[in-house]
Amino acid sequence: MREYETLYVLHPEVPEARQEEVKARVRSLIEEHGGELLHSEAWGLRELAYPIQKQKKGFYLLVRYRATPLVTGELERNLKIWDEVIRFITVRIPEHVLKRQQRAHAPEWGREKDALPIEESVNP
Repeated sequence: MREYETLYVLHPEVPEARQEEVKARVRSLIEEHGGELLHSEAWGLRELAYPIQKQKKGFYLLVRYRATPLVTGELERNLKIWDEVIRFITVRIPEHVLKRQQRAHAPEWGREKDALPIEESVNP
């Protein structure tokens, strides 16, 4: 399985309760098809770079998950159908980026808080 990020934009007039329903549908769709949701984040109402469907603002939501390419295809198919979604994009996270992120979060040798300083031995 690979890691993906999907950023989708909801119509700005969608009520908050309906936004929660869309987020729950995305989460359940990923998990029903064998994917694993890693992170979900709401960016809030933001201005669009250009008008989409005569709208200048949209509610941005980001989802990061681990799944097969079939899951992303099914998710994108559903996002196209839902009226609340005005735009979306899915990106596969490359392996070298994942390795770099893992290294950034791994503790470095010799820099633990509880490590004792190495004493130099002196020959008399």
